[in-house]
Amino acid sequence: MYCTNCGQYLPDDSRFCYDCGALQQPAATPRQVATIQNQAHSGITCPRCHSTNVNVQVINQVQLQNVHHGCAWWLFVGWWWIPVKWIFFTVPALIIKLFKPKKQRIVNHMHSTAVCQNCGHNWRV
Repeated sequence: MYCTNCGQYLPDDSRFCYDCGALQQPAATPRQVATIQNQAHSGITCPRCHSTNVNVQVINQVQLQNVHHGCAWWLFVGWWWIPVKWIFFTVPALIIKLFKPKKQRIVNHMHSTAVCQNCGHNWRV
């Protein structure tokens, strides 16, 4: 019999596919098997070795960036607030600057990468 999920050949008494792990239902008809094999083999092909044995992975890159004040803040607030703060609040300002956590934001970049299982070549999808 053939796997109903990936089309891999299995012994007749198999309950699970050895290749994809899918639970097996009663035996598939030859027409279903042909459809499954065509779907499995019509996927992505490796540009280097032309293999169809390719996995697609989603890669998530997270970066932490500091948040800076904009031009409007410096024009309307910063030019007078910073000197006043240091003149009148020197000690509290030093304590705040030493112990206040930096303003940061998380930047998240996600992209899909395909990896050929035969030659190891990887590329963005």
